[in-house]
Amino acid sequence: MFKRFSAVVVMFLVALTSFHNPVFADNHGEPPVKELEQQFKDLIYLETTENGEVKKYDSMDRLEEEMKSIMVWPLADHYLDTYFEEREGKLYLKEMDGPVQLNTNQDYTLEKVSDDKYKLTQQGENQLRGEYTLNITYSYEAGKWVFGDRMNHVSTSEDGGELPDTATSLPTMMVSGGAIMALGAFLLIFRRKTNV
Repeated sequence: MFKRFSAVVVMFLVALTSFHNPVFADNHGEPPVKELEQQFKDLIYLETTENGEVKKYDSMDRLEEEMKSIMVWPLADHYLDTYFEEREGKLYLKEMDGPVQLNTNQDYTLEKVSDDKYKLTQQGENQLRGEYTLNITYSYEAGKWVFGDRMNHVSTSEDGGELPDTATSLPTMMVSGGAIMALGAFLLIFRRKTNV
């Protein structure tokens, strides 16, 4: 009985520590900023008909699949809800100004936050927003770099402001789920032992 109990405890500790050892992205280099930005523009600024119907995608589901390939799901949901709508089985681009774009021809800073996270900052100015700061977080997830968050801070007090924080709590949920599964396995084995 003690041997099995020890084995379960060791398995639990191995499982728990594996959740705290992320895949290190430092050997993957920096995120491909220009490539990701182009993919972002290609998905946000889609060609439409005169009435705003998106030509390339016929449903929100297909566009959502594409967006979630380059960004975390809460951020993809934010952009889909903000800039697109489905009516009568067709996808439409809402009539509004688009998000702030990264100008890859101007200076920006890219700093390493951790092995699997980088933060880009760029100062800019345009007629619509005035002076602003664009902050983009890149996360290394599922073997590739994606947008983890994307916010713009406008220096004026007029309408606009900053986009909502769309950071995901998925890693925390995974650790909690793993701990609960291990505890459940432990209790199941312990219960079988007491019934014998």
